[in-house]
Amino acid sequence: MNLIKLIRKQLADDTNLTIIRADQTGNIPNLPYATYKVISDRKGVGQEDVSHVDTFDSLVETRTQERNSTISFNIYGTSLDNAFEVATQLRKWFEWRGSLFLEDINVAVVNITDVTNRTTFLVDTYDEKWGFDVIIRYLNIDEHDIDYFDKVEYEIIRDRE
Repeated sequence: MNLIKLIRKQLADDTNLTIIRADQTGNIPNLPYATYKVISDRKGVGQEDVSHVDTFDSLVETRTQERNSTISFNIYGTSLDNAFEVATQLRKWFEWRGSLFLEDINVAVVNITDVTNRTTFLVDTYDEKWGFDVIIRYLNIDEHDIDYFDKVEYEIIRDRE
């Protein structure tokens, strides 16, 4: 999912926030930081578009399909209030600050959920965080060559009577 990584990088650059993929091993970054996780990627509305372009030595087939991805963000702050403020800042990036970048890479924001408290209780402490989900729409384009053949060999078999 290079598209998601591209969005994550731009979001991190624009907000000066460390954003890492959720559910992975490794060292925990300094607070505040955010995690992201693609929780669904599904076919959008409409039928797949198939087109062909004839080139000198092959036929190029292009398949274009609308897709929707839901990305979940959790923000960990220096305090519960700080986590809320950072989550709100990230959400606003999808609403307006990042809109030109998303438009440039042909991504549309379909929906953004409200920022909600996602604090969880761990064995004897609380993991305090705020988060939101964003649904994006993009086009998945697959292209491949269909080779031409130069000659055909055949054999004529006649009935023997």
